[in-house]
Amino acid sequence: MCRLFAYAAPRETTVSEVIGAENAEAFQQMTTVHNDGWGTAWLAAGPGESNPEVESLRISTPGQHDPLLTSALREGASLARLVHLRLATDQHKRTKVNTHPFVADGIAFAHNGSIIPVERFADLLHPDAYDEIEGTTDSELYFALLRQTVREVDGTVGDGVVRTLQILRGAFPEASLNAVVLTDRELIVVHANSTARVHDATFRSYGIDPAELPIDHNENYYKLAMLQMNDGTTVFSSTGIDLAGWTRIPDDTITRIDLDTLELSQRKIFGLRETATRRDHAALNDSTIDELALRRSRRAG
Repeated sequence: MCRLFAYAAPRETTVSEVIGAENAEAFQQMTTVHNDGWGTAWLAAGPGESNPEVESLRISTPGQHDPLLTSALREGASLARLVHLRLATDQHKRTKVNTHPFVADGIAFAHNGSIIPVERFADLLHPDAYDEIEGTTDSELYFALLRQTVREVDGTVGDGVVRTLQILRGAFPEASLNAVVLTDRELIVVHANSTARVHDATFRSYGIDPAELPIDHNENYYKLAMLQMNDGTTVFSSTGIDLAGWTRIPDDTITRIDLDTLELSQRKIFGLRETATRRDHAALNDSTIDELALRRSRRAG
């Protein structure tokens, strides 16, 4: 149970620039609740290098007054960035190795949800996959399965993400699989929570008074939204900041941003394998993808 934020832009920019200083401050203040650490991953090129690579930072202490988080939000300019605020679930400790994002094979990964019981992963992961796992979280097991699946499908990271989600939904039908994936080529946002539920009792079980929660920490807790700007910048966020004017991301989809062209595409995860793509910045939605599927079906008939 965490908070996710990500963006891709045509020029190096910051979280504060793309959503405004007030929203950036509100995002950081959510660490009063999501206080089990924070992390970020971004694209950066070293001195004399032209091709950016994925860099990351993970801190296992609360971020409310952390100057490093303030700097990451206000001053950390990049073409693409993800930020994760952690609220640890179940028995998973507040440690650096349990803090998101996890990074391996040039992929940064952050998850928002709870996937239990974790023992079921033993049926999904090869035994040697555990050799690369440092922490104890379900989220890192999710990431391990993603990397395993990408290798097995011998396709793109996006193909691996879709197949991983299909496997996990079968094994964990009520889990939230929301996630952000960042590579040097693409930003992928997973919105897969239609069977997951969060109630006031959920927060009370963590010793949190629901009256003290940020906005939309209710039945909308797992919902993700996006904002497309005229210059091609696309921003994604969990609830908890002011999302007025943003567009809800369709349920059970992945949204992919090509970091070279900033082309946005959305793909259904379950059922029909359909993709909708636009180069302009009008929002895609469920009806867009369903309409595309219907047209293709008519042509095939």
